[in-house]
Amino acid sequence: MIRLPMALRLPRHRLMFLVLWLPYIGLYQLINRFPVFAPTELPMTALDRAAPFLPELLPLYVAYIPLFWWTLARSENEVVANRIFYATHLQLLLCAAVWILFPVTMAREHFYLAASYNWADTFWRWFDAPNNCLPSLHAANGLLFIQFNWHRPARWLHTAVAIAIIVSTVLVKQHYVVDLVAGALVYAVAAAFLRRLVLVPRDPSFKRASLRFGPREVGGPKTGAVS
Repeated sequence: MIRLPMALRLPRHRLMFLVLWLPYIGLYQLINRFPVFAPTELPMTALDRAAPFLPELLPLYVAYIPLFWWTLARSENEVVANRIFYATHLQLLLCAAVWILFPVTMAREHFYLAASYNWADTFWRWFDAPNNCLPSLHAANGLLFIQFNWHRPARWLHTAVAIAIIVSTVLVKQHYVVDLVAGALVYAVAAAFLRRLVLVPRDPSFKRASLRFGPREVGGPKTGAVS
C-alpha cells in the first residue's frame, strides 16, 4: 500500500479549485514554453495522415479545462478530492519527465495556413505552444475523469465528452496518435497507484475503507462514504 497524507481540503467555493491548481498549470506551461532540449517532430503515421484537420473543434479541445474543474467540483468529500489531486499530479509528473528528457512537438504550421484559420493560430500561440505532445496529458486526464465520473449522475454524458476531447487532440493537430497511446499508459500507472493509495486522515474517525477508495469510485466499495 501507498500511504499519503490528506493534502487537500475542500474549499468553501468550488471555483477555488482553479486557484489550487495554479502550480499544476504553471509547471505545464514552464516546460512547454521553455524546453530544455530541442523538441523533436515525429513522422506522421498512416493514422495521423488519415485523421482530418478540423480546427473548428478547438472549443472542444479547450473543454478539457472546464471538465477538469467540473470533475473536481463534483468531489463528494475530501477523500475523493485528494484522490483526484494525487492522481492528476502523478500523471503530470510522469508526463513532465518525458517532456523534459524527450520533448516532442507538432508542426502545426503545416496545417494552420489558410487565412480563415488565423484566429486559431493566434489562439494557439497564446494558449498552448506546440510542445508537450508525448505523452498526451489530455488523454491521461480524460481517462481519469471518466473513472471518477463513472458512478456519478450522467456518467454516459461525461464519458462521451471526455472521449470527444481526447479524439479532438488529433483532429486539431495538437497530438499524434502515439501521444494518446502514451497518455493511456500514464493513466494505467495512475489507476494502479489509486488502487494502492491509502490516505492518512487528519480526523482519526474517518473510516478506513473510505480512505482507500473514494465513495462510489470505480474499483472501490459503494458504502463507507465520508460524511
